[in-house]
Amino acid sequence: MLFLNTWRIIDSSEHGAKRALQVFSGWSPPPGMEIKGFYTFADLSGGASIAEVDSAATMLKVTAVFTPWLEIQSRAIVPIEEGSALQAEAVAFRDSIS
Repeated sequence: MLFLNTWRIIDSSEHGAKRALQVFSGWSPPPGMEIKGFYTFADLSGGASIAEVDSAATMLKVTAVFTPWLEIQSRAIVPIEEGSALQAEAVAFRDSIS
């Protein structure tokens, strides 16, 4: 299961920044998670990542660690080819009903 995660920094105080960096430096992805890409926004207001996880619970386990400093959105995503095919199936289903 792929997730697009975005976050916004909610504690930008000097203490908050130091603690968040301290916790992040000791963190590593848990079993069941592979980070595909990890990015910081150029304005330092937050960042984004793409992760493959074995379950939504694994994603929750990760986001829970950083909630004192970050407002996180985790959205399940599918490759565009798969999403387009599923959307086409939905359109065909709607068209089949008169």
